[in-house]
Amino acid sequence: MIGAATARPQDVRHDKIRPEKPPARVIIGPDRPQRLMSRKPLILYGGRLGEWAKALAGEGCVFAKVKRVADDHLLVRDETGSDRRLVEPPLLLLGIVGFDRNEFDLMTRAASWLQRIGAAPDAFLAQADDGAALSAYLLGNFQEILSAQAGSNTALARQLAQLRQENEDLQNRFAALESFIDRHGLQPFECAFINPPPGDEAGLVEQGAASPTPNVLEMATNGRVSQILPVASLGVSAIALHVAKAQPRSDATLNVTLQSIEDGRQIEQWSVPAADLPAGWTTLGLRQALAGLRRTLRLSIAVEGDRARLPALSLGGAQPLDLFRLQDPDLQQSIAASSLAMRIFVGLPGVAPPNPAGVAPQAGSGQGGQGSGLLERPLPADLLRNVQQARLDADASPFDGVAYLDEERIVSCHPPAFGMTIARLPRGCPAGTLRLSANLLVDHAQSRDVEFSLLATGDEGRVMPLLSGVAEPIAGEGFSGWVRVPGKQPRFASLFMAGDDTPRDLYLATRMVEPGNHDFAWARFLNLHALLQG
Repeated sequence: MIGAATARPQDVRHDKIRPEKPPARVIIGPDRPQRLMSRKPLILYGGRLGEWAKALAGEGCVFAKVKRVADDHLLVRDETGSDRRLVEPPLLLLGIVGFDRNEFDLMTRAASWLQRIGAAPDAFLAQADDGAALSAYLLGNFQEILSAQAGSNTALARQLAQLRQENEDLQNRFAALESFIDRHGLQPFECAFINPPPGDEAGLVEQGAASPTPNVLEMATNGRVSQILPVASLGVSAIALHVAKAQPRSDATLNVTLQSIEDGRQIEQWSVPAADLPAGWTTLGLRQALAGLRRTLRLSIAVEGDRARLPALSLGGAQPLDLFRLQDPDLQQSIAASSLAMRIFVGLPGVAPPNPAGVAPQAGSGQGGQGSGLLERPLPADLLRNVQQARLDADASPFDGVAYLDEERIVSCHPPAFGMTIARLPRGCPAGTLRLSANLLVDHAQSRDVEFSLLATGDEGRVMPLLSGVAEPIAGEGFSGWVRVPGKQPRFASLFMAGDDTPRDLYLATRMVEPGNHDFAWARFLNLHALLQG
């Protein structure tokens, strides 16, 4: 027999002294604290867990034995034999039970430690012959868990409602800001990219003074070229192309299409008579600056008609990347060693771009998009100026509460103490309307709550039944319902239509939530705008 003191190196068999495999239990150290996750209620215990306790708890509960209580963690062993260091109370802690009086002190310290950092029940000493007491203890704790979860759900629902209200307020503020920007022409509009013709690095050539350039439209196989734009789609509001040589006698039409490559969606299309293209820069404006996810844009130009006389589009400097060179889509290869000479303008996403001085008017005005898109348009000031008070009730108050504030483009509709104030806008709901919306405001903090509504109909006799809730909207009508608005707390309301071709009269109504006192009830309809079928 070889002893540890007498063993020689050649006598030691290394396969006999290999380290043993680690035990099955896994202890998660303090550097990786883990919460004991369980979908079932958990019972922490100490002492010997008897079958009677398991039977009493049933299969709906799991047990974990407390091994040690430290200053910064609680060491427990779950049913699989794995040790875990808990740094916070488990989610569904049903009880802390000691089945042995000698272990009850450990359970008491475990309960105190858990209660110090969170919610946990008191420790309970269970007797083997007193299952009723253990059942009462567990049921009482379960009731407290349900009560706590109900309170938590109520608090979460309240927070969700508050977040929704804050989100609606932000949307209302954005809509009001967008309306203000649109009314005063303050939309940002700046050149984000320029690729000038050679010899014009400042991009100011206007009368064909650039270097001679080949006519790429005549060179293309079927009169089609395409160009990937070097900027992402977000905010793009206009694209300017440079014409090196005009052809005022041309009979062709240039169909220009803007697409997003990732989803293949056609964003905008222009049809421009070639004879109308002057030498110099021509700007193609979008109806709205692009919003949403950032996409890669492709500009395609196709010649329709006689290709004998075509204007020459200018090219920029040499382009080392083939992907960004001017392409012939039919040959699927570049047609020139350069990209198109162009400018790309950006603005506030979702806002119609202005037409500032120095930028040519929009070519084609998005004709290709008609009938295939949606247009968001504010109601024009000339229409809003025609607002008038409608007295549709025989008992209507003589109170005159309707006015149009021209400078702010606001319809004021002050409610009476009893009844309603109804403002009528003849043909205020345009043809093709899918949605008509407005921001709502009671412009005084001391006012009592006011209710607002929007109604579109072609039959004046149905206004009162609809506003009173006696009738329901039918085809060709839209009703927003009543929206309650506290003082100085903006709200938003919309009515929805089928988009038919007939304009309807628009009615704006207000009333006091609690009749009798209408002091300071300065009700305002702001930013009236319609979503139209293009």
